[in-house]
Amino acid sequence: MAVQNKVGLVTGGAAGIGLALTKHLLSKGWRVVIADKDVNTGKKVAKELGPDVFFLECDVSDWDSSAVMFKNAFEWAGHIDFLAANAGTAEHESLYALPEDPEPQKPNLATIEVDLLSTFYGLKLYRHYVRKSGAGGGKVVATASMAGLYPMFVAPIYGAAKHGLVGLCRAAGPRLYSSENITLNCVCPGPVDTGISPGMQKLVPEEHMTPMDVVVSAFDKFLSEDITGQVAECSGTEVFIRQPVEYSNDTARFLNQDMLKPKKFDNYYEHGSYENTD
Repeated sequence: MAVQNKVGLVTGGAAGIGLALTKHLLSKGWRVVIADKDVNTGKKVAKELGPDVFFLECDVSDWDSSAVMFKNAFEWAGHIDFLAANAGTAEHESLYALPEDPEPQKPNLATIEVDLLSTFYGLKLYRHYVRKSGAGGGKVVATASMAGLYPMFVAPIYGAAKHGLVGLCRAAGPRLYSSENITLNCVCPGPVDTGISPGMQKLVPEEHMTPMDVVVSAFDKFLSEDITGQVAECSGTEVFIRQPVEYSNDTARFLNQDMLKPKKFDNYYEHGSYENTD
């Protein structure tokens, strides 16, 4: 029986980190589904890269759009071995700006929707199709940012979304691996020339930019190793596996370490309730 090629699904795969990762996967013999909102670029890229690439239009911030995309990806490939939850966007509205409107208007939180909420959608859908395929496990890597590890004073909404991704991976990674054999990790690049923030290179000196191949190498680490709940910071030409902050005291250690005991908290994990958990 012929060995099936591994299949990766890369959101935001038509440009930037997503495109670099797509090309890297293809070089290793993978088939890749590119999901992107930019239809023209996505179709052009898929045509250029050949028959092992399948483009699907998707607004990852929309559940229905994401659900249709995953369904079509699964029908094309028959299985999905790896999800790169990579799609992202910069801030659309400054947190600090307060226009003199007669009444406050609802803030534009597209950054939270694309950079954070879409990963929750993707993770749920990916787990569904892993189970449907009977694959017995898989890998998810989210693209966070160095802004998910440090205060990003100029873009706090973006930073909040990326901090959320770091927290999600660290918290859910161990449980998903033990219960579903799915690893969940995230990559936190420093400034990368992706086009997401035009003019950034004018502000950031070349020696403080992060080369694309360093970011791809961090994805490779999570693809090749059975580790989960980890955060890879890409700073300049180096990759660091970053650990959470130390516990402040025994109370903090007790409360958090207890959460790693699945049997004690099974009812909460499954139903969101602490009742009947001895």
